[in-house]
Amino acid sequence: MKSKEDILAKYYTQGPDGMPEIAADGLLKAMEEYREQAEEAAFNAAKAYEDDVIGGKDLFATYAEYKASLQAAIPPPPEPSEAENIQLMADSILEMFIPHDKSITTLSFDIRSNGKGYTVNYTKGENENWAFTGYNPNPPL
Repeated sequence: MKSKEDILAKYYTQGPDGMPEIAADGLLKAMEEYREQAEEAAFNAAKAYEDDVIGGKDLFATYAEYKASLQAAIPPPPEPSEAENIQLMADSILEMFIPHDKSITTLSFDIRSNGKGYTVNYTKGENENWAFTGYNPNPPL
């Protein structure tokens, strides 16, 4: 591994007064080179293993493969389904509809999403927790 001084030495130039100097862009290049070298050294010192098992198969054989994997396009997460959206909405406002009467074990309430109406259903389980049990679309008005 090169020292910082060795890397900087490549970017020094002779100033008009004969003193060595380094331009801002040269300093940036030197800093980038040093950062890349430090990253590669860290990669080699602590490679990622499958299932975090030492002696397992390396996920990346070389630092170059690792860097290339960071540049790979990551697909966007899938859009939530209609059922997931409805449950998320219902769960976020459930607290407003919980009855004060502790003997009630089911509840339903209406919500709207994307211009459509739905009736969501909950059942009280153990430990007084309310569990989403489904939804039914309401007929259009």
